[in-house]
Amino acid sequence: MIKVKEHCGVFASMGEGSVHIVYEGLKLLQHRGEESAGISFLNGENLATIKGLGLVDEAIGDKIGNVFSNVSIGHVRYSTTGKTTIDEAQPLSNDKISIAFNGTITNYFQFGNFSTDTEFILNFMAKYSDPLEGLSNFMASADGAYSMVIMWKDGRIFAVRDPHGFRPLVLGRINNNLVISSEDSAIIQMGGKVIRDVKPGEVVVVENDSFLSYQLQRQDIAVCSFEYIYFSRSDTSIDGYPVYDARIRLGEVLAEKHPANAQIVVPVPDSARPIALGFSRKTGIPIEEGLVRTLNSKRSFILPSDRSRVLTLEEKFGVVSSAIKGKDIALIDDSIVRGNTMRRIIQLLRRAGAEKIHVRIGSPMIRYPCYMGIDFPRRDQLIAFEKDESKIAKSIGADSVKYLTKDEMVEAIGRKDLCVACFTGKYPLKGNYNLGKLEVTFRR
Repeated sequence: MIKVKEHCGVFASMGEGSVHIVYEGLKLLQHRGEESAGISFLNGENLATIKGLGLVDEAIGDKIGNVFSNVSIGHVRYSTTGKTTIDEAQPLSNDKISIAFNGTITNYFQFGNFSTDTEFILNFMAKYSDPLEGLSNFMASADGAYSMVIMWKDGRIFAVRDPHGFRPLVLGRINNNLVISSEDSAIIQMGGKVIRDVKPGEVVVVENDSFLSYQLQRQDIAVCSFEYIYFSRSDTSIDGYPVYDARIRLGEVLAEKHPANAQIVVPVPDSARPIALGFSRKTGIPIEEGLVRTLNSKRSFILPSDRSRVLTLEEKFGVVSSAIKGKDIALIDDSIVRGNTMRRIIQLLRRAGAEKIHVRIGSPMIRYPCYMGIDFPRRDQLIAFEKDESKIAKSIGADSVKYLTKDEMVEAIGRKDLCVACFTGKYPLKGNYNLGKLEVTFRR
């Protein structure tokens, strides 16, 4: 079975002190990948790369102190292969180009035996002396999700977003540097100015002090709905749609369509907090911060193996017993994937004295894998696979469980051009790929 590879973050900078600007940008994109980090830069006439395993600070923090360059790109990564190696950490480079990539090339296996889809991109682009010709042919050949930055040996940076626009990518300026980021929040937090989003199917060339735009392809837009539900920071906007506002509305629609007979609303930190706030505002039920996320906890959803997820869950949350003891709770989360986290949370809340626990989810049931870059497992590992809400409630130990429908979610986010394949099984891809007995065949 073909496995998806990455859901990551990229950052690039052109101008004085670019390596250190990229380093700070990657730290602000840490939530998008916690397994490895790296920076490539132009060192004279050569490309050089510094990368390591772990969080940004530990992976590269002590290696860039005396490194200076006017052109650099960076990457934070998590893999979904169950392993993490320095060889697969990004950026990936040869003597001509360096690539930092966010997404999954769904059909990369059709082009040869590559260990990752990023290796495929590197191999594909290395065949061309004209980067724009290479990218035009790449867009015609590749299927799937890709927001990426490519640094060419001549000092140019190419920002590329796939024709569906699955993943976000943003142009900006920090002081005198032109920058590219997976999320605009990183640019803003560093005191920069957002210029605009890279358009789906667009290539933006950063050269000297200018952005040059080339619209190479146009297809139906299908922005990943999970960028709004979970992955992006709440202070991010994607194509002009604020993530925080979308999460508030998810909670309001959830309250309107799927209320709960509860005394308090308890959010699962952190991305579910705005959803819980919307739910609370709509119902009038007060919020209590009954769960505390430990500061050193990683996002278990993006860890590479079942064992690492279980170990993380053991230390991920604390419970404020005085807030929840004897109470009926509306427990709000953004999603349920495997069910491990929610099952553990409910056990902790029961142990601390909660009475009834009504789980309300700010997204639809995840019934299908993602082949565009999010680590959803095989269908038989998804808790909503062949289960209805009552069976899910029994499985996780809740008194009730309710989800948003797909249409309710689309209404709440406020844009119709979303990818909803993990909820519907209808993938906005141009090819048909049968990737395993329990998987679906892609279809429009």
